[in-house]
Amino acid sequence: MEAQQPSPAEQRLEARKLALIQALITLDREEDVLALESVMGEVQENIRAGQLVIGYRPTGSPVLKQRFLDRLRHTLHDLNHDEFVSLSDLEQRAADW
Repeated sequence: MEAQQPSPAEQRLEARKLALIQALITLDREEDVLALESVMGEVQENIRAGQLVIGYRPTGSPVLKQRFLDRLRHTLHDLNHDEFVSLSDLEQRAADW
């Protein structure tokens, strides 16, 4: 069976990963390595959080932590910028329907 050739996008990703590894090898100060380790920890946590299931919708589909936090941030932004409809306003509008 013949091995499949990687797509151009996969080849670019591999080249970028190799460039990161080469940059890592050139680090010679402990502070730089510590900073990189810290950043890598954050990246790994973000990846894990993006995949973390924190609940389920009534339909049974999962609620992912990262999507929940993104929606919460969006909602807080709307509230901070007075971009919302209060319950009493909604009731008044509905009365006119």
